[in-house]
Amino acid sequence: MATTRRPVTGRTRDLVIWADRRIFQLAKHWLAAANLFWVLYVGLPVMAPLFMEMGWTLPARAIYLMYSPLCHQRPERSYFLGGPKMVYSAEELEAAGVHTGLFSRDIGNEAVGWKVAFCERDLAIYTSILGAGLVYGLVRRRLGNWQMPWRHALIFLVPLGIDGLLQFFGVYESTWVLRTVTGAIFGVGGVFFAYPYLEEGFADIRRTVNEKLHLE
Repeated sequence: MATTRRPVTGRTRDLVIWADRRIFQLAKHWLAAANLFWVLYVGLPVMAPLFMEMGWTLPARAIYLMYSPLCHQRPERSYFLGGPKMVYSAEELEAAGVHTGLFSRDIGNEAVGWKVAFCERDLAIYTSILGAGLVYGLVRRRLGNWQMPWRHALIFLVPLGIDGLLQFFGVYESTWVLRTVTGAIFGVGGVFFAYPYLEEGFADIRRTVNEKLHLE
């Protein structure tokens, strides 16, 4: 025996409408929200050495600690701010009293400056995601329904994969230039592969909610 669903009324109805409106707004402005997230995500690691330079050690160290599970933060593979150079070899850092290596959490000193709370490759990846996201916002209407095939997306992964694997197996020690370039290529490819699919998905959500509430 079929049952008749009772219409939602009262506070429950108001709550459902409120939730649908919030979902619609997120689906409509998802790209702005994503770009804002990446501004904060990549901005805080850069602020850490600036805070150290200004003497704000507590917030700086909090940032280093917060990002330590997300990146190895090896000093010899990180950019430095506030010193005479932005990049140093392991030998230069050890000579200046900065410990290096996989398990080092040394953040620098006044002689060499203070490291960014992301390694060079991660900083390049996330900065390029932010930059590509901003560019995508300018061109997404022109792209229309275009979507990058996954086979093409793999091309953007290849340089990072080769450089990372050769370094991992000790074939050679990558340079800051290679880590930065391969990271940036990967980040750009990731955005132009993933964001068109996200745009399509959020467009479907907007259409579904709009059919219920007629918000557009």
